[in-house]
Amino acid sequence: MGGGMAALLVDVAEKVSIQNPYGEARSRLKQDIQKIADGVQMLDPNRPAWKPLLDSRRIVRTVLVLETLFPFKFPPDKLVKKGGYNDVDEAVDDIIRRHKKLTEEKNKPKRGRI
Repeated sequence: MGGGMAALLVDVAEKVSIQNPYGEARSRLKQDIQKIADGVQMLDPNRPAWKPLLDSRRIVRTVLVLETLFPFKFPPDKLVKKGGYNDVDEAVDDIIRRHKKLTEEKNKPKRGRI
């Protein structure tokens, strides 16, 4: 068995073992996004108010967390608001909301043509 198969088994086991995947996703996203926000505040302490604290390009990498917890993968641009966010909680809430909506759409039964 190669390394790829072992990684796949760990990934599948993690998806099955987590009781509250959105709670876990929220926790992981918040931790990752807070690190980004801390870095931005340190590097750009005089950031103008019009400039988002968390631009969408920085946030896009954090959505990979969702791929380890859920069976569906969605394009990052569907999960992250264009332009970014001014607050960590705003970012986490929006990403979770978008993921839930996309998951619901994906799980809807498709109507067959007669």
